Amino acid sequence: MVPELPGEDEKVIGKFISHTPGGPAANFACAASRLGVRVAALAEVGSDEAGRVILNDFRKYGVDTSFIQFRPDSQTCFTVILVPPSGEKAIVVVPTFVPAYPTDLLTKAVSSAQLLYIMPQNFDHFFRIASIARMCGTPVMIDVEPTVAANRAILDRMLGVVSIVSFNKLGFEATCGLVPTLSSARTLLSYGPEMVVVTLGAQGALAVSENEEAIVSGYHVSAMDTTGAGDTFNAAFTAAQNLPLSERLQFANATAALSTTGLGPRGNLPTADQVKMFLANSPIN
Repeated sequence: MVPELPGEDEKVIGKFISHTPGGPAANFACAASRLGVRVAALAEVGSDEAGRVILNDFRKYGVDTSFIQFRPDSQTCFTVILVPPSGEKAIVVVPTFVPAYPTDLLTKAVSSAQLLYIMPQNFDHFFRIASIARMCGTPVMIDVEPTVAANRAILDRMLGVVSIVSFNKLGFEATCGLVPTLSSARTLLSYGPEMVVVTLGAQGALAVSENEEAIVSGYHVSAMDTTGAGDTFNAAFTAAQNLPLSERLQFANATAALSTTGLGPRGNLPTADQVKMFLANSPIN
């Protein structure tokens, strides 16, 4: 934790909190499993203590680890997260290697899934997996951050091979150059996705598809750490797929809000019953 996020050429004195397992897709997997969804993780970890911690944490949350491989003589990828008093974090990602999944493993994992959730950070890696998903008839969901949105030509290709695309506010603005609204989100449907979702932090979220649209407000909680809140939102949005769109967004908002009341990306991942209780007793902002 830090008293404030450092500026250019500025130093701040921080307080070490902990080493915790994380990563957007991994957080999604654990949050979805906690909500009662059957989840398997396709991943490659280093042959170090961090890799073993990640594997054990997946198992703690009931995530199927049969598709996880160990990379010999390699360090597991990691991030450094700075959390100021507001809880709105800054993250430095340190990828130590690019996973090299055998095609037969990829095909087996993807063909067994009803939905494939990917963070498209390595473009070649993403398009390889998305191509296999298309052959298997498996829908793909991605989360687009500003670093991905900055390469619009690549992003346009991505939108053509995914079913659901999720943005945070900054990612959407980097993509479209527009404030996220129902109408501006709808412009992205012409590129191929069936649904566009935009999270707006404490202000709520919106989503559009060809036949539906909804925008909902957020929920007030005493946030400690927003790390992983977007991942948790996406997991809950997926878990609530059978609800009407506005209720689906409310469920996802509530789940993400509850997740921010603990430290770390999995500090307080709620169950579906806990989310329903929260919804029954909490007014929208």
